Amino acid sequence: MMGAVFLEQGAWPLLLLAPLVWLILAACERLHARRLRAAVGPRLEDLAPNRTPHIRRARRVLFATALLLALFAVLGPAVDTAASEVDWRGVDLVVCLDISRSMLAGDLTPDRLGRAQREIRALAERAAGDRLGLVVFAGEARLVSPLTSDTASFAALADLAHPTDVTRGGTDLAAALDTATAALAGRRSDFGGILLLTDGEDLAGRGLDAARRAKAAGVVVHAVGYASVRGSKINVPGAGFLRDAAGNDVISALDAEGLTRIAEAADGTFVRADDASTLVDLYDDRILPMARAALSRRESARKENGYQWPLAAAFLLWLVHVALGSRRRP
Repeated sequence: MMGAVFLEQGAWPLLLLAPLVWLILAACERLHARRLRAAVGPRLEDLAPNRTPHIRRARRVLFATALLLALFAVLGPAVDTAASEVDWRGVDLVVCLDISRSMLAGDLTPDRLGRAQREIRALAERAAGDRLGLVVFAGEARLVSPLTSDTASFAALADLAHPTDVTRGGTDLAAALDTATAALAGRRSDFGGILLLTDGEDLAGRGLDAARRAKAAGVVVHAVGYASVRGSKINVPGAGFLRDAAGNDVISALDAEGLTRIAEAADGTFVRADDASTLVDLYDDRILPMARAALSRRESARKENGYQWPLAAAFLLWLVHVALGSRRRP
C-alpha cells in the first residue's frame, strides 16, 4: 500500500508562507491597479492588456501555487515503500535447550526435558520457512545446529539431546545466551530471537549480564520455564533420585523471578510451560508480531525523498506565470 510521508516534519510552518505571499500580492495588485487607473484612466485595458484583472488574478494564483509546491518540496515528501517490494525474510530463532540433570525432574510429563523436546517439535512444524538453530547447555553450552531452514533436521537433533551430551554439570545460562547470540550474528532476517528453555536455576549467576549483551546485539530473549514452583526430585535413570553431598534428595524448583529478569533485560517475555503449546503460542503471539514490526521499520528506512516532483511542478507553474506576464496585444 502506497502512502505519503515527509522526511522533514519540522518544516511544516513554512507552508504558511504561501497564503501570506498570496495576501501580500493581492494587496500590492490592488494598490498598483488603483494607481495605474488613476494615472491612465478608463483606457487601461486597451493600453495594458496584461494588466487586466483576470490576468493579474491568474498570475497571482500561479505564483502562490508554485511557491506552495516549492515549500512542499522542502518538507521532503517520500513514498512509503510497498510491502511487496520489501521481501519477508522470515524469523531467525535459536533455541537454547537446558539438558542439565535437573531437567530430568518429573513435575512435567514425561519429564521437563521430554516436555521441552515435544514443544520444540511443534515449533519446528509451525515455523516452517523460518530458520532455527539449537544450542544445548548445562554447565557449558554447545551449538548443535546453526541456523537452518531444515526444521525437520533441527527437531530431530533436539529429540536426541540428553544430559550426557555435555561434560560439565550445572546450569550456565550465560554460556547458552552468549553462544546463541553469536549464532545470530550473521542473521539475514529482520528479527533475531532466542528461546531459553530451562528450569531457571542459573547456578553461575551470569545470565542477566548475557541477556543485556544479547539486547545490545539486537537480539530478543524469551524465556520459558520448564518446572513447577514447588519443585521436584530429580530421577536419574539407573541411579535413582539425585542426592546432594549430605545424602539428601535434591529438590529442583522453577526460578521464575530470575527468568523474568533475564527476559525483560532483552525485551522479551517469560512464560511458564503448561498444558498448552507454549512455544507455538509464544511464536504466534510475540515472535511473529515483533518480526513484522521489524519488517515495517525496514520499509520505513527505504523511503526516498521525492522532492523533485513538486519542485518540477512549481517550476512549470512559474514558467506559465512568466509567460502570462510577458503577453502583449498584437
